[in-house]
Amino acid sequence: MLAGIALSGISVAAHAQDAQPAGEQQATAPSDIIVTATRRNERLQDVPVTVTAVTNEQLQDLNITQFRDVQVLSPGLVIEDRGAQGNVTALRGISTTVNSGSPQAVIIYFNEAPIQDTLAFQSIYDIGQIEVLRGPQGTLRGVAAPAGSITITTRRPDLNNFGATIDGTFTDQTNVNGQFGIGVPLINDVLAVRVAGLYDRNSNGDIRSLNSDAKSRSETKSIRASALFQPIEPLTIFGSYQYLRNETDNLTIVEGNGRGYNGPVLPEGSGRRGIAVQEETSPRRVTGHLASLSAKLDIGDEAALSYIGGYSKYSALTRADEGDGDSGNAIPNFSQHALFDVSVTDWSHELRLDSQGPGRFWDYTVGAFFRRTTSNTNVAQQVFGVPSFTPTFDPIGPVDTFGFIRAQSQGKLKDKSVFASSTFHLPTKTDITLGARRLWSKNNAPTSLTFVTSVFGTEFPGTPSIIPDTVDEKAWVYDAKIVQHIGEDSIVYASYGRGFRGPGNNKYVALPASFPRVSSEKQDSYELGFKGSFLDRRLRVDFAVFQQDIKGFITTVADVPYCSFGNDAPCPPVGSPPQNRVTSSSIAFNGDARVRGFDLDISGKITDRWTAQGTVSYAKANFKNAQVPCRPDLDGDGQADTDDEFGANATQPIYFCSSNGAIADVPKWNFTLQSEYTVPLAQAEAFVRALFVYKGKRAEVSGLNSYEAQPILNLYLGAREIVPGLEVTMFAKNIFNTRKLTYTSSDLVTFGFPSGYHQVTYTPQREVGITARMRFGSD
Repeated sequence: MLAGIALSGISVAAHAQDAQPAGEQQATAPSDIIVTATRRNERLQDVPVTVTAVTNEQLQDLNITQFRDVQVLSPGLVIEDRGAQGNVTALRGISTTVNSGSPQAVIIYFNEAPIQDTLAFQSIYDIGQIEVLRGPQGTLRGVAAPAGSITITTRRPDLNNFGATIDGTFTDQTNVNGQFGIGVPLINDVLAVRVAGLYDRNSNGDIRSLNSDAKSRSETKSIRASALFQPIEPLTIFGSYQYLRNETDNLTIVEGNGRGYNGPVLPEGSGRRGIAVQEETSPRRVTGHLASLSAKLDIGDEAALSYIGGYSKYSALTRADEGDGDSGNAIPNFSQHALFDVSVTDWSHELRLDSQGPGRFWDYTVGAFFRRTTSNTNVAQQVFGVPSFTPTFDPIGPVDTFGFIRAQSQGKLKDKSVFASSTFHLPTKTDITLGARRLWSKNNAPTSLTFVTSVFGTEFPGTPSIIPDTVDEKAWVYDAKIVQHIGEDSIVYASYGRGFRGPGNNKYVALPASFPRVSSEKQDSYELGFKGSFLDRRLRVDFAVFQQDIKGFITTVADVPYCSFGNDAPCPPVGSPPQNRVTSSSIAFNGDARVRGFDLDISGKITDRWTAQGTVSYAKANFKNAQVPCRPDLDGDGQADTDDEFGANATQPIYFCSSNGAIADVPKWNFTLQSEYTVPLAQAEAFVRALFVYKGKRAEVSGLNSYEAQPILNLYLGAREIVPGLEVTMFAKNIFNTRKLTYTSSDLVTFGFPSGYHQVTYTPQREVGITARMRFGSD
């Protein structure tokens, strides 16, 4: 657990780029949506990239207030909680978790500045557009992302018109979400500002403890201010600043038979009711500052010079004297405390020169990028403190002697890159694009591990153990595309891209000394695609097939047993204390892999009052004869060995199994279907809309657990323009209350005492609510 906590703190954000406004206007047809996937404002239909554009209108129509819910509109995108593995973000079957110690496979940008995933996983509000880009990224954006990128663009002020939106949502799950956005032109055509805010309170999974009155909850407050300044016609400056604070009280849903003294029997499926046995919640306070500044200067009619700067600061805190890390209540009347104090500061700068103007034979982009990131991590976890505990005991009084492990780290990361891209527009309506970026990265984040004994409040620290973590990488990423335009609204294209991701590590896991280092990975991606509009642009079809070959894919496998303390010899003999012999942990490693699949997106207007959109994503992401750390069956009983069985039979400190299985626990098949039908109602317009989301079955990398498919149906009923600007929507999310298991852990253990419970997570339960939204002026 300490490893996951520490790594999540040390994991840092990346680089900042330019952003142009896109998607704030309501499109008259699907093909009219403007995206910035290629760092230029282009129609979605003209971009030779598989990209999902989620507009402000869609976010409001489907009552999406949490970032993780964006996945319902982008098949193949997975944003979920995997318990001890942390949050998982995946695209096209490729994912990373914080436990791998490697850079993220999917990079998230906020106004084109990369941000910490934890900040993105908060509530979202006053959004202009979200774009999900699939496939390796890095030539045009500073951060090399092997699976894809997600860009979040906030609404910009209007230089000429006043506009405002106020909305509130209330649900039967004691959820309240209130948002506002107000834009005012201070000097017409020159200066405008916009202020937006958010208050969100929810039940954080609606979990309650059977052993106390503890309940889960979450509360988020945020404010954002932005300004658009055009002092002279060739120069445009946009700046924004956002402050966010989130406070959560977390509980762990469990199932299992328990031990008879720490809670009741909770059979399989009981976790659907959100039941915990912890005696206290585990609180977490997150604060975030996000600032961006972009300036664009037109140089005549031929080129534009752009500067993009980003600043972010993320901090998370759980105090050492609060919270309960004994998730299975293995030791009643006792709370295992853990300090979590992490802060990360990120500065980034990009200078870029772009050609511009219609009818050009050659378009180009050249630029340079610099990023500096500092992180400070101070985490500690109690490892003993109940010396007299037995399974039959009277309630334990205050513990005066205890020990804990403290991890402290100060990381410094510097990234530099130069890049160039050229597109040639041939007379045959053929476009050829070549691009490359040279990356230099230096990261130094040594960690000090100290075992500390505290007696009656006095600490006696041991000798620190310094774990080095120095990375000095140089790499190329590059791509090539050929696009053939067919008429005004259709293209076919082929592309190739070379991707890169820096190394991971296992520095918080006492692995055998011979365990191989987790090295960097490289990817070669191939894609063929078609985009077309038909029937007078009432129908849009996007289709792409792809293959991605990955050399040394970095991932983790959970619950792997190994000999403790770095022993390369077989485990100590039977009779030694188990905690000195065998440990189970999540382990990062490299393995060659291949991903093959396709994306299909069809949308259109069936009638003037009936629209529909269907999307399908398939990605088969498997290892290629990779050697995966595993839990073997050494005693031959047909079941994976327990830790004790492993320790009794192991003849080597860790075992590997050859695998051609899935590289991540994400589904191969995903699809969505959404539709809306409108009916005139006096001066108003009534509507009914539906959203069906299907996620296919999946299995863990270890093969120990598999999970069923998840079909979810949401319904919405409402009316707009009841009075000018007013829209009211009633909704039911997961209307059939489908509750599918999404994660299960091994037995929860505290200080060597098994709890008899394991952690589980399920799809969210049915939620019924109402949203009222009022728009004024240009909004």
